[in-house]
Amino acid sequence: MEKLLTHFEKPPAETGQHLQDSLGFLINGLARLMRSALEARLHDTSLSPTTWTVLVALGEEDGLSQTDLSRRTFLDGATITRTLDQLAELSYIERHRDSIDRRVQKVVLTEKGRKAYQRAVRYGKEVNMEAINDLSVKERKEFEENIRRVIRRMQNYLNNEGVSGK
Repeated sequence: MEKLLTHFEKPPAETGQHLQDSLGFLINGLARLMRSALEARLHDTSLSPTTWTVLVALGEEDGLSQTDLSRRTFLDGATITRTLDQLAELSYIERHRDSIDRRVQKVVLTEKGRKAYQRAVRYGKEVNMEAINDLSVKERKEFEENIRRVIRRMQNYLNNEGVSGK
């Protein structure tokens, strides 16, 4: 792990532009490290980080549509479908057609799924607490809010302006 961490340290300034100054690079690196920690924590369970994400989203608000789950979890439609198939195979979820719009499937946790959700939340908290261990409560709140602001800005940029720079 030490070798990986050294890639996120700044090298001596030469050109004034460093990969380690890229917000996307840093966030991606952090996400990969946290995913690896979550994978290690989930090792003895039937969950992957992706199934964990969807399970936790449903635990927070049961009865979401597949489209809503996709938006909340930043997962594309094909990944959501595959993940829901895996959770259904584990008997953690059931899909029901919406009574108003039969094209929409609502996803609900089973009793077994609610129990798995409780464990999943605990594992996620453990990983998060380890990640922020060196931050004060104030620093953590500021860090989280800044990340949310950047996410909102990028969503707005992609929805309204696109990458063409209009």
